[in-house]
Amino acid sequence: MQKQFMLGNEAIARGAVESGVKVVAGYPGTPATEIVDHCAEFGVYAEWSTNEKHAFEVAAAGSLTNQRAMAVMKHNGTNAAADFLMHINFTGIKAGMVLISADDPGGLSSQCEEDTRILIHNYAHVPVFDPASVQEAYEMTKAAIELSEKTEVLFALRPVMRINHAGSMVTFNPDAKPEVKKPDFVIDRSRYVMSAVVEKELGGELRPKMRHRWLNEKQVELKAIMETSPFNWVEAGEGETGFIGCGIGYAFLKEAEQIYGKKLPILKLSTLPLPEKKVLEFVKGLKKLVVFEEIEPVVETLIKELCFENNIQLEILGRDTYLPQEGELSAGFVLTALENVFANKAYPVPVSQYIPARTRTQCSGCSHRGLLIALKEVVKKNGGVVTGDIGCHDAGTFEPMKLQATIYCMGSSIPMAYGIKAAGFDKPTYALIGDSTFYHNGLTGLASAIFNKANITVIIGYNSTTAMTGFQPHPGSENNLTQDGLQPMDPGVVAAAMGAKVFRCNPYNVEETIKVINEATAETGVKVVIAEALCYLKFGRENKISYTFRNITVDEEVCNGCSLCVRTFGCPSITIVDEKATIDYSSCNGCGVCVSVCKRGALK
Repeated sequence: MQKQFMLGNEAIARGAVESGVKVVAGYPGTPATEIVDHCAEFGVYAEWSTNEKHAFEVAAAGSLTNQRAMAVMKHNGTNAAADFLMHINFTGIKAGMVLISADDPGGLSSQCEEDTRILIHNYAHVPVFDPASVQEAYEMTKAAIELSEKTEVLFALRPVMRINHAGSMVTFNPDAKPEVKKPDFVIDRSRYVMSAVVEKELGGELRPKMRHRWLNEKQVELKAIMETSPFNWVEAGEGETGFIGCGIGYAFLKEAEQIYGKKLPILKLSTLPLPEKKVLEFVKGLKKLVVFEEIEPVVETLIKELCFENNIQLEILGRDTYLPQEGELSAGFVLTALENVFANKAYPVPVSQYIPARTRTQCSGCSHRGLLIALKEVVKKNGGVVTGDIGCHDAGTFEPMKLQATIYCMGSSIPMAYGIKAAGFDKPTYALIGDSTFYHNGLTGLASAIFNKANITVIIGYNSTTAMTGFQPHPGSENNLTQDGLQPMDPGVVAAAMGAKVFRCNPYNVEETIKVINEATAETGVKVVIAEALCYLKFGRENKISYTFRNITVDEEVCNGCSLCVRTFGCPSITIVDEKATIDYSSCNGCGVCVSVCKRGALK
């Protein structure tokens, strides 16, 4: 065995590879992204799929072909893959398979905060491991693979952001030699063909009902496994108030316990199903129980049900009845709860205070800024509405641009744009979407818009990479995760083949972009504007840029300090000093877009 400092995502990847995982598929999404990157570095087959559902299906097919597999996604992606989840839970798997569903309590890098334990376990009845540390994430990944293969059931690992991005020393096995399995697909239609057909051998029972019974019967086996799981344990302590720490909640509970200076009765729970016997034994003699979990009262509710069924009178506090129902846990959060529980006081209402916050924006030199300022000029004059999507460009909805009117989930911009028109809105509507998101879930929305004869303008920011999550490739890139020199799929060519009218512009040229968007708006039907320019942050390092470098200067005789360049444009390289625009040359990348913003011509 060997020790090495690792981030959580690397530890998960290493655990998977040491367990013999051979097929890994995912879609980029913070906080889980780096898991797939590390798996590729370790030499297994790893790919960035076009979306999470496809990644899930690729990994599942690997499992059915007798190769251990892993699907990787964040919580939003698990939503996108829910359809497949609600089928593979009924069919089960062959070789061991784990689903990584990384949650982001607090929504630190997501559109929403969500607890996917509800979808994965409560709804799909799939077992879940909830790691409390980076070491445990590594160990749980290995255990999940082994147990999945043993039970023929998909297992899930639900790390939260504070595990994915935490770093610690991890004890691992660099000499692990997992069993080499021969790829072999054995046809079993009664299991792997999910259809409402009659099973003659079972007296005419419908297959979905039969597979549901199989899943229900598996719960007995899974509960027995969790009773002896090394990831659940009891720690003796003082008093009649017990505490349960679930996953990262246990880590924060132990930190708060140390600060509080009193040994507490603690039950660490990191599995679903719950180890019910262990829970019942722990609550004996307690008068009060406090549950710390991220982020919905999943375990709290299950324990309340368990106590009710066993006629146990116990006050149970948690996310549902005592603690704040939103936001992530922290040591301070837990310490505040301890102090107030022991004082028989309510959890204090947080005191809101103004904290200056840096607004979200694009990098200096980003092509999206030129596109956003051009589109803003267009809608300012025609009163149009812009529906947004997920990507670097979504910062355009905040100060100072305040452009996009809606942002929901991957690919929603296009259906929402034509839904607004379907409702009778008489001004132009624009859907703004990135190239990676277009291939993720924008194609079907575009097809629906064309099929239903919508009259909208779709603008695709084509910068040839998934920039927001760290430059992962997509079908419009010249490479995939492991290969270079590929033929990119031009979204404009795809859109034209689908029947859209296609226009093109370079968003670094603001005047041209305004002209092209206006031309597209004037046409009827579904129009697609391809705003094509390489991501500066990625390709600038490779000396590939989509503009002619300009050494921007400020003519102080012309500048009147109106600050329009800061208040409406928001480039981080421009500030106001002594009532004059000032360029920060340490960050300015010379794209020249700002020249179009200053109406007085002070920027040159």
